[in-house]
Amino acid sequence: MYTAFYNLKEQPFNLTPSPRFLYLGEVHKEALAVLTYGVVEQKGFILLTGEVGTGKSTMVQALLANLSKDVEYVYLSNPLFSPKDFMNYLASKAFKKKLNVKSKAQFLMEFEGFLKGRLQHQKNFLLIIDEAQKLSFELLEEIRLLSNMEIGDRKLINIFLVGQPELNEKLSQPRCRPLLQRISIRYHIKPLDLEGAQEYIETALKTAGAENAYKIFPKNVVKAIHQYSNGYPRMINILADNLLLLGYSRGKTKITPLMVKECYDDLQLDSSPLRTSPQESERPEVVKAQPLLQVRRHWKWAAVLFLVMVFLAVVMSEQGKNIFSRLTGSVPVSSQSTPDNSAGKQISMRKKIVQKIQDVPKKDSDNGADNREP
Repeated sequence: MYTAFYNLKEQPFNLTPSPRFLYLGEVHKEALAVLTYGVVEQKGFILLTGEVGTGKSTMVQALLANLSKDVEYVYLSNPLFSPKDFMNYLASKAFKKKLNVKSKAQFLMEFEGFLKGRLQHQKNFLLIIDEAQKLSFELLEEIRLLSNMEIGDRKLINIFLVGQPELNEKLSQPRCRPLLQRISIRYHIKPLDLEGAQEYIETALKTAGAENAYKIFPKNVVKAIHQYSNGYPRMINILADNLLLLGYSRGKTKITPLMVKECYDDLQLDSSPLRTSPQESERPEVVKAQPLLQVRRHWKWAAVLFLVMVFLAVVMSEQGKNIFSRLTGSVPVSSQSTPDNSAGKQISMRKKIVQKIQDVPKKDSDNGADNREP
């Protein structure tokens, strides 16, 4: 739809890109070299893990494209099989004909004979199981037993397990310890860094026919895409494809960082692979605002607690009780208990003083009468 608008020959960001759009950064080149070595040298079990959207299936396709013709393989993309269904599937794919396996013993005998025949023709056999984290423990044990097929020190079959990080957790269970000990090569694919994301986007645009990729996606836009996608190639494809569509709908051949945020917000659905927010360490405005917001909240509650403590202290004091009683119109508890005797003592003291004052003139008049001259 938008290819002609951007002078492109084809869409550069598809969820299932063709082999021509294959991008191998330093991480992917290293992974491909390690996996190829494991298959060619017949190392037995090989393990490849990575988060959703890191390019595991792309790595498998790149591996198969680089293998020589003396390697035969069976690719299993849906491992939700029972052991019997698994044996039927593997036998039909390996023997190139439909085979109804009646027993496990029959399958093992015929499959081992098939592998020995491949070895006589100088051919290696590779079993690739994608989404291996979905394998049941029972089926994992059956797959482990297949690795027992060997002649001398040479393996008759290589088994390539591909899955999400949960596969490592499953293999760490005690019941999977015998299988875990047989894994000779393992590799974990990490997300792309900023430089890798720039090369990834530039490669896709140039392969699609863009003369200058940065005229469509400037460097600040590429940086925003990397932040919001967290470096996962599949997320980059989703965001970039929607950005080109948004630019086409608005008649803009140059994408802006604000448009990246708009697309990201529009794709924030529960079922969307973009539901995870960008890395907080790469969003300075969020990092700076968050501690300030937390401090404000703490001071708010501290102030409320302080006011409550002051109120309780005032109410519990004697003076506070009197003030509270005046406000409510009630009599303080202390005044209702026993009458105060200080007022009576003051009255009796006054009476004594008055009595003494009254007695003094009488004595003076008596003395004066005695001293008068006749």
